Amino acid sequence: MRNLFILLLLSLSACSNITKLALYDIEIENTEGINGFTSTEIFSKGGGDEVWGMDDEKCNPFSFSAYDASVDYSKASKKQSSEKTNELEEKIKGKYTLPIVKVKDRRYVVKNSIHLKSSKKNSCEWIGMGIGWDGWQGKDISYIMEDAAIEMLVRVEKGSISNLPIVFILEDYSENQCYATTNYLGIEGGEITTKWTKVIVPLQSFSYNTNKINLTNIKQLLMQCYDATDVFIDNMKIIKYSNAYKKLENNLTVFDSLSPVSIFQDSLVGNWGVNKNACSNFKHIKDSVSSPHINIKIDTSFCNWKSFGFSWNNWKYTDISTCIKEYSLSFSISSQNFIPFNVYFEDYSGKKLSYLITKSMVGDNNNWTGVSIPLYLFPIRKSEVNTKEIKQIVFEFENKTNIKLDNILLTKK
Repeated sequence: MRNLFILLLLSLSACSNITKLALYDIEIENTEGINGFTSTEIFSKGGGDEVWGMDDEKCNPFSFSAYDASVDYSKASKKQSSEKTNELEEKIKGKYTLPIVKVKDRRYVVKNSIHLKSSKKNSCEWIGMGIGWDGWQGKDISYIMEDAAIEMLVRVEKGSISNLPIVFILEDYSENQCYATTNYLGIEGGEITTKWTKVIVPLQSFSYNTNKINLTNIKQLLMQCYDATDVFIDNMKIIKYSNAYKKLENNLTVFDSLSPVSIFQDSLVGNWGVNKNACSNFKHIKDSVSSPHINIKIDTSFCNWKSFGFSWNNWKYTDISTCIKEYSLSFSISSQNFIPFNVYFEDYSGKKLSYLITKSMVGDNNNWTGVSIPLYLFPIRKSEVNTKEIKQIVFEFENKTNIKLDNILLTKK
């Protein structure tokens, strides 16, 4: 009887240990990653077959790069580099006669980062690449869509860009897809330069509510270049993220049916490009002399920033399809040195609905003049823009332009 009692105690003790171990495992699972989601690293260094590009080299923008996000390459002085190169050339010039060597193999490149480079080719149906991260296993992201984002570090070789011309695509194992693009608010500092710049794409911004996709079985992340592209990308990962902008509807669509729709009058809303640090090409003027307006004085010898834009619904999709025949784009303009400029609406796939503002529409004086352009005059069919998913309106200027803009509205004719 005594032996039986001891066996019973041992049995209960073993069960207790098993229970504690199970609870411990659950606790670890819930604290790792994001709400238990652990497939957070998308790309940090090349290797294996997770990262792929198009077989057709003409349509393949992808290659690996030796650039590393842990190094700030912008700190290297171009002048010093040029001086050293010239000095070296002078030392060896005329001293050696070198034989011609045929290179049979491509030089090995350390796979530190992704290089996406493409000129927009009309002959290519698709220009892009993919990453089947975490060994191509199916990933359940359904429970982190509201609380996470894709973060990456991006840089360019020279100059700067304010828009990343890439559509990010999540694809499941049935080849269903949903889409998202970056916006100005997702780019740290509003521009991507020769320094590694943090770019964030909230998972909430993907079109998973309007496109059929199984979020519990995600296969890969695709990146499609929709315009000329030349960027380096590193350290792609999924991070915990709280979106400052709440959904108004499940599909993030805002219907602009009330007139007038204010894009800019007194204050800047959903704007990028104006009051940019270290560049005075676009200024929001608020003083006692004149009403608030945007002062445009383009000087590319000082900086190459030549455009600004508004997402007047704070980067939510805007549907103007039902009112495109009734509405006009109107604004007030004062001109000191007028050069024709483009204004365009852009949808979330990157397609643009553009119209050229000419001198005959504006006049040639410093007085304020009203301009009104019916939206149906924009080349809607030719541009193939999706008027149900308008992202922003952009004003794009040439060097030496010197004008003022105010009262930018969508009004009924």
